[in-house]
Amino acid sequence: MAGWQLVIKLLNRINMNTLLKNWHLMRVLRAGIAIWAFAEVWRTREWILLALGSVFALQAIFDLGCGPAGCAPTPSKKFDSKDSTSAEEIVYEEVK
Repeated sequence: MAGWQLVIKLLNRINMNTLLKNWHLMRVLRAGIAIWAFAEVWRTREWILLALGSVFALQAIFDLGCGPAGCAPTPSKKFDSKDSTSAEEIVYEEVK
């Protein structure tokens, strides 16, 4: 699948409310870095900044990136340490 086909597929999944609402500090900061990088590309003709600006622009537009909890994946099961009956008991076997 070509890159532009992937972008079109992504744009079809995202509605305008996602793009226009929920602008928080990190999203605005990413947009600012993208604008700065694009301005520096235009001013200095350092084309490597185009890639950097594009990454930050995509993160800002589509609200992608690591959240406040970091980049760790979310656990699949919720575990309450107070309730020991909800967790499966692990049995260890000694190997000799």
